[in-house]
Amino acid sequence: MEQENRKYIAIISFFRRTIRVFFNLFFNIYIYKIVNNDLSFIIKYTLFGVLVEIIICYTILKFINSKNAKIIYKASFPLLILNILALLVFKENIVNYIFLFKILERLAEVSYSMPYELIVIGSNNNDTMSSFMANINILSSIATILTPIFSGFIIEKFSYYMLFVILILETLIIIVISFKIKDFTVSDKKLELKEYFKIAKDKKYIQNIYKCMFYRRISSQGAITELLPIILFLRLGTEMNLGTYNSAFAMLSIISLQILKILNNKKIKKDFYPSLAIIIFLSSILVVYNSSFITLLIYYILMNSLGTIIESESCSMVYSAIRTKDLIEYKKEHIFTYNIYMTIGQIISYSLIYILYNYFYDVNILAISVSILMFFLIMSAVYLKRTEIYLKNNG
Repeated sequence: MEQENRKYIAIISFFRRTIRVFFNLFFNIYIYKIVNNDLSFIIKYTLFGVLVEIIICYTILKFINSKNAKIIYKASFPLLILNILALLVFKENIVNYIFLFKILERLAEVSYSMPYELIVIGSNNNDTMSSFMANINILSSIATILTPIFSGFIIEKFSYYMLFVILILETLIIIVISFKIKDFTVSDKKLELKEYFKIAKDKKYIQNIYKCMFYRRISSQGAITELLPIILFLRLGTEMNLGTYNSAFAMLSIISLQILKILNNKKIKKDFYPSLAIIIFLSSILVVYNSSFITLLIYYILMNSLGTIIESESCSMVYSAIRTKDLIEYKKEHIFTYNIYMTIGQIISYSLIYILYNYFYDVNILAISVSILMFFLIMSAVYLKRTEIYLKNNG
């Protein structure tokens, strides 16, 4: 990827992140209000979206090549506009079409992310991947600082529908920027999963990073991404308060990523991932023991500082892991395989929350659910550490 393309794709990543923040933070709360606080409804359509996503992922990776990669990437933005227009047109009736909406929403997301990931893997080596991902995550964190408080303000002072209009305008800006992108090439090699599985099954470090992503999707990137904003919203009461707190948490994420960049530049050994995960897990136990706003705040702070480091490093490792001489030609297969692992992890995560929420009555069940999920973050961090040790010694 040429330097000029890298710049435009990074800018688009920044704007795309601001829209993703809405879907991660406020969309479920919007639906949660419409369906009278029925968390089961949210879990059902989210789990449906996970299954749809892996099917779309396979389809795109099977057919993507150097001729259509840029078309697929750019097509994701008009699809995103259709998503937001559906929210604007159907308003509260969107719940009647929620599964169709999820298909369209996942199509827009995967059409954006699959070409993007192929380009990221192809444009960095093992030495630059961690810093590159840290830079992208810093941009994302800046968007995450600005977006929640701005979105919360618009929702509280005007309405969700005003925010939908603003998101459409922002997507139009992305489309204009996307015309600046010139070369956008990916491998024309066909998807050869059987061949890849034969080669990868004996490579311990590849299996380790897949296990890392699997447990990460059970824990920090699974059902908890839907659960935590709702828990915090129930504590704070308004979208404005929720946005303000999340903007503050995003600032912590940026500080953590800057520290990570310093560690990378000084080539300091990073074998502390399990320790960070254990601290986060212990803080979640504290939430169960005393489910107050203070204990929830402590947990949130740790997730957005220590958890951000684990998140950034796992992203860089999963991209770096494929950059060995005998695997570099299997980028598509690698992306699909770790997405399979993550899909299974998400299914387990959402199913666990659904069972706990519907069949085990306890006033503190949501806090208990968070703690159970965080145990799997420790396992993710252990496999992340093993992967990094291998890549350091064999990079």
